[in-house]
Amino acid sequence: MTQAEINELSLAQVYKQIPTKHYLEKQPRGEYYTGDYKLGVNLYSFSHNLFSWLKGGGPVPPADTLSLIRFCKEIGCDCVDITSYFIPGYENFTMPSKPDQEIYAYAESIRKLSEELGIEISGTGVKNDFADPDAERRALDVKRIKYWIDVAAAMGAPVMRVFNGEIPKDILTTDWETIAKERIVPALMECADYGASKGIRIGMQNHADITSTADQVIRILEWANHPNLGVVNDTGCYKTFGAKTGDGYAWYDDIEAVLPYTYNFQIKRLPAGLNTEALTELDELFTRIRYSNYRGYVPLETIWSNSDPLHPGKLSEPPYEQVRVFFDEIKEAMLRTMVQN
Repeated sequence: MTQAEINELSLAQVYKQIPTKHYLEKQPRGEYYTGDYKLGVNLYSFSHNLFSWLKGGGPVPPADTLSLIRFCKEIGCDCVDITSYFIPGYENFTMPSKPDQEIYAYAESIRKLSEELGIEISGTGVKNDFADPDAERRALDVKRIKYWIDVAAAMGAPVMRVFNGEIPKDILTTDWETIAKERIVPALMECADYGASKGIRIGMQNHADITSTADQVIRILEWANHPNLGVVNDTGCYKTFGAKTGDGYAWYDDIEAVLPYTYNFQIKRLPAGLNTEALTELDELFTRIRYSNYRGYVPLETIWSNSDPLHPGKLSEPPYEQVRVFFDEIKEAMLRTMVQN
């Protein structure tokens, strides 16, 4: 057995120590909703091209944030998610590298263009790691998130997307619950407090990391118990804690379990993650959403494995067609499921 397999088994044992709660049982469904949802695109779908633009060029064709907002409007999007990464001056591990005036001016240009085009901003997001053992790193992440919450308010984004964190190196010498309660929950609560003061909701995204299951997501929400904290429901990131992929996992059950807490979505083509083959059954997904009280935005996010022949690095232009096709598939599924079977 390899070290990776040993680690995977060990992580599974860590999670099995946590008793399963009643909310993972089948809950009664609500009345079936037959209306529309506001569909859109997360600009991370063009991350390779956007990073090429931000770096001043590279092997991947560049595309800038404003031009991609226009593209989203052209294909019929109701909304667009503009990750903070794609505002010049954003940094993952430090405070911004450009003056506040430049950053806010760009945020204002995003807001103004969106208003002119008649496309709504569904949310934004940052990179962070609240599970990191380093308290200074976590404190810096909170400070960074507060900064970008202010920018989100200027931009007109209603939700700030944050992560809970990677599985930390000390997971096997402590336990999941301690990490969640002592590191993640306090940081989330501080961000949620600050977001509330600015009119911005905080949506923690399940990301196949320290929160890989609906059970883990809901526990953290219950421990935090904050009215301004919910979930960005990532349909491609549910799996057994510590597993390499979500192959064979009951993804739709977890997506449904988290619906009452959902502020926003990331609709993925591959429910089990990269390097897997199963495709999201979009009719099944929309049917489950329609039985819930969720009436918010439904943006897609496309990502690729390095071996994918349609990877943006292998294309002569940004992946416009791939995003357009997936958006159309999602729209068709929404329309098909308006009638209850």
